[in-house]
Amino acid sequence: MIIDKSWLILITFFFEVIELFLFYSDTLKKTLLKLLSYYKKSIFYFFFLHFGYLWLLFLVLFMHNFHWALMVAIIFKSFDILTQIELIKKLQQANMGSEMKALLEMKMPFWALLIGPLTYPYLVYIAFS
Repeated sequence: MIIDKSWLILITFFFEVIELFLFYSDTLKKTLLKLLSYYKKSIFYFFFLHFGYLWLLFLVLFMHNFHWALMVAIIFKSFDILTQIELIKKLQQANMGSEMKALLEMKMPFWALLIGPLTYPYLVYIAFS
């Protein structure tokens, strides 16, 4: 059974929007605190909530599509998750610098989180066209 590429793009967009609503808060600190609550439950739970990442791995491994666009998407998502983990660890430490504290209190624009739902479906489109 071959799935139409438009469904793959739509599912990718759907998973990215779910991630957007799971992780979004108005400041970076609140976002990191949400992520920290997921991380404290279990590292597996934390990774499971990254639906877009799991979906991209599915597209690569089970559909045997090793296109450069999917590899770039997986690398970007991996760096994103690793950065989230590092920021969570820094948040748990009490010895953050004043620059980091100021950064955490900045308002996070909603459009910054739209990068995922706009970028990854396009990379899936490139990979399956």
